[in-house]
Amino acid sequence: MKTLLSFILMLFGLFILVSCQEEENTIVQDTTQNLNTTSPATRFLSRVAQNNTSVDNVVDGTSVFRVKLPVQITLNSVNLTLNTVADYQLVSDLKAASTSDDDVVNYSFPITVSLRNFQEIVVNDLPQLTNIITQNDDFSDISCVSIIYPITINVYDSNNQVADILTFNSNTQLIGFLFSLQPNVFYSVNYPISILNPSNVTVVINTNAELVSAIESAISQCGSNSGSDDEFETVLTSGSWRVSYYFDDEDETNDFIGYVFTFNANNTITIVKNSTTYSGTWSFYEDDGVDKLDINFTDPVLDELSDDWELLEFSNALIQLKDDGNDEYLNFSKV
Repeated sequence: MKTLLSFILMLFGLFILVSCQEEENTIVQDTTQNLNTTSPATRFLSRVAQNNTSVDNVVDGTSVFRVKLPVQITLNSVNLTLNTVADYQLVSDLKAASTSDDDVVNYSFPITVSLRNFQEIVVNDLPQLTNIITQNDDFSDISCVSIIYPITINVYDSNNQVADILTFNSNTQLIGFLFSLQPNVFYSVNYPISILNPSNVTVVINTNAELVSAIESAISQCGSNSGSDDEFETVLTSGSWRVSYYFDDEDETNDFIGYVFTFNANNTITIVKNSTTYSGTWSFYEDDGVDKLDINFTDPVLDELSDDWELLEFSNALIQLKDDGNDEYLNFSKV
């Protein structure tokens, strides 16, 4: 009865939204309840449900996929056959022992990779593998949080005005749904749900905000995209970056398409779009135990990104930031 009542209330709310869309050609989304493909809660929930693609990062250097075992590789002129997860230590040891080699892993193709949504692809050569890496998000799994199934989700397709209630019994089912979401589809989690936190304690979650908070707090314990302060500054000032996600009440990523950011070692930022160059400044510091990246721009468009951002996590390919105290998120991805 509670599920049915919640669903009816959701439909009523969505009916109002659709009516507003017909009159004003816009939807004002209540992001505290109704979610879509770009919502922060969706992105965090996906990382909990996704395939454990970070388990072999010492081998493939990416969380876009994991390479299915067994696999034959060559590393620093040494041939290895990796049969189990325990064999990843062989790769780590060989890299640590090398002082002059490039530590590049070369695969004996064909290999099979398993993506974040558990889809498997047979890869026949390096160009195909490189294309998969560049065409997919490099998000590591958050493996120390587990969803206790089953959970139910209310779904509404605003284009076709079709509603449904879906039940999920596994990570594979949930990540398949989240990865297939279209922009016109809204959903709401039928709370309460339960999760296992990094201490293996059951926690009852009642809202989207509680869900995001619980997952964010686990990132520092099991997120693979992390390192020391010195490593972050090295990553930040290596190569160029683009805005791959900017959320401030709604997804505004498209406002920054075409901008390329280079963070210079002298704490300046060079930004180029087409033939126009802009400038900014950056500083990295710790504030009450929280790592902050302060960035500032003079251009009116870029000034929206000016803030002292909390550093959530980072890798060689991805920097994830959050406005401390607000539901505002900014991601930079390596160009």
